[in-house]
Amino acid sequence: MTNILVRLVERLGELTVTSAESVARRAQELALVQREQEEAVERMQERLEREREERKRAIEERLEKLREAAMLEEEEEKEEELVVEREVLREPFTSRLVNIISDLFSAYTTTPSSFFANIQEDLYKAHILMPASKYVAFAVGASVIVAGVSAFVLSILFATMFGAVSSLMGVVLGLLLGMGVFLYARIYPKSKVKARSDAFSRELPFVLRHMATQLSSGVGLLETMRSVSQSNYGVVSEEFRRSLLEIERGATVEEAYDRMNLRIDSPGLKKASRQIISTLRTGGNLANTLKIIAEEVSTEMRMKLKDYIQVLNTFSLMYMFAIVVAPVLITTLVIAMGIAMRSLPMPPELMWVLYLAFFGVGLYMSFMIKRFEPKV
Repeated sequence: MTNILVRLVERLGELTVTSAESVARRAQELALVQREQEEAVERMQERLEREREERKRAIEERLEKLREAAMLEEEEEKEEELVVEREVLREPFTSRLVNIISDLFSAYTTTPSSFFANIQEDLYKAHILMPASKYVAFAVGASVIVAGVSAFVLSILFATMFGAVSSLMGVVLGLLLGMGVFLYARIYPKSKVKARSDAFSRELPFVLRHMATQLSSGVGLLETMRSVSQSNYGVVSEEFRRSLLEIERGATVEEAYDRMNLRIDSPGLKKASRQIISTLRTGGNLANTLKIIAEEVSTEMRMKLKDYIQVLNTFSLMYMFAIVVAPVLITTLVIAMGIAMRSLPMPPELMWVLYLAFFGVGLYMSFMIKRFEPKV
């Protein structure tokens, strides 16, 4: 019985010790858990802090990029403004000068309006993109400026060389120069129209052959005209571009060719346009017709060149006589008569006048030879 009680007490003691050890072990486990959880929390906080820093850094980088993009856009806008300013400055000096002079004298366009009658038609034919009032104002302004500057300079020059009285001659010459500029401004559009017509006629045979080749290959008339306008035919390409633009604005092909005939004075163009319009109305082989017209125009140009060569032979003899033979002959006769009479039969001043007259005749004949030259 006593042994049983002793074993019971020992067993209870062992249980007590085991319970205490388990409590201690549990406490250690809880402490370890708490420490691990705290470390986990610290790691999580560190990770959250790193993520927060990374997000903050990413936001700052994005803001920096946006700021740089905004600065680039501002710089591009400034560069575009500079480019626009450069484009304005890139306008030709002559255009700006014309604008300044026409603005200064815009109030004086009504007085010479009768002298500049039909100037709008001439500007249209010459392809001068300027209002008639602006052109008249520029003509008046240019003539006044040239007259004033020339009169001032020539009067001072004449007064220095020949005395104060001669300054009036400088003023008169300055006014004459101003009148010459005014007259030239009136005839300039007409001269440009003639030059454009001559250049058109010179390129017309090649253009007609180009059109005939395009039409023979099955290309339509409008595409053929567009091909000519994109080629390097000078005035012809320019006029075809204007005609295509008129067609795009609603004009018919017939109206476009009629307007081209108004702008260009060329018999070959009139013949070709009549055939084109007739073919469009009735049908037919336009390519062969254009080839025939091209050959006719080329033949006419060759005939003009032959006629010019014949005229040039005659003019060359007259030119040689006026420039070489006549001055030498007159000088020889004057010297011979002076030796015989022991004095000159005419004063030296008259000799200089004769030489100047022959020189003027030579210049006039050179101008006439150039004028008769065919534009082929």
